[in-house]
Amino acid sequence: HAALRAKTDGRPLSTPVGQDGILPYLGDVLQPGTILVDVTASPKTEPTLRAALDAGCGLVLANKIPLAGPWAKAKPFFEHPLLRYEATVGAGLPVIATLHYVLDTGDQVTAIDVCLSVTLGYLCTELERGVPYSAAVSQARSLGYTEPDPREDLNGRDVARKMLILARIAGWPLEMADLTVEPLYPERLVSVSTEEFMAATPTLDEQYIARIGEAQARGQTLRYVARVGPDGGEVGLVAVPHDSPLGALRGPANHVAFRTARYAEIPLIVSGPGAGPKITAAGVLGDIINLAAIT
Repeated sequence: HAALRAKTDGRPLSTPVGQDGILPYLGDVLQPGTILVDVTASPKTEPTLRAALDAGCGLVLANKIPLAGPWAKAKPFFEHPLLRYEATVGAGLPVIATLHYVLDTGDQVTAIDVCLSVTLGYLCTELERGVPYSAAVSQARSLGYTEPDPREDLNGRDVARKMLILARIAGWPLEMADLTVEPLYPERLVSVSTEEFMAATPTLDEQYIARIGEAQARGQTLRYVARVGPDGGEVGLVAVPHDSPLGALRGPANHVAFRTARYAEIPLIVSGPGAGPKITAAGVLGDIINLAAIT
């Protein structure tokens, strides 16, 4: 009802009302037994989320931003027993559940390697097929794999947020500054309009033709990979063997490999489709069911 009242007033739920977000619309909804679900991609819902937890509500997140902000602000979310956030990483894949299982059984994570972007997975697959960068970006946009401004995906920050969440669960309180992130476009295209960016993408074709060609000459291919350990990580294009698990990925597939004391030689892998309304909804629903059983 609170959400409907806000929308009836013509306010997007991601936009604050004064300093309190949509809190004025929630009334007595925030109480023990209520489960609040945030499937926005907004940094502006945080006051509402904190108020919900303080009121004893359960909280389910598909929104990564509250968990990937400065550690001092994010830490209380990770420590709260009524928070679930499986859909923040890998949509409905049991990535976070698997990591919690590993930790709960006394194992120690030493490194995490992931491919966690549908957009960049599709782009790498198309480059491998010989499709120019500009055409692959345009196709991904037309298929709905990117945000309206593809740079929101091509800058790598969404992958970095997901990796930061996994690192923090693993016990590494890293900040975004601890990750080196490679955007797939140059600095000169950061501030131009979306239309200007799309018009300029053909100027990048030769660069990526050369990079994929160099990799293929060595029996490798390119994947957009994030790798993290206790001291930080890197996010960017990496040449991997064709016959490796990462090299075998196609299109929107996600891949997460946990190296631990127990899984030292052969990593524990979670892999599968990492996006789509049904898959993401399944992750959110699973968290709601889990919370409903204990609240």
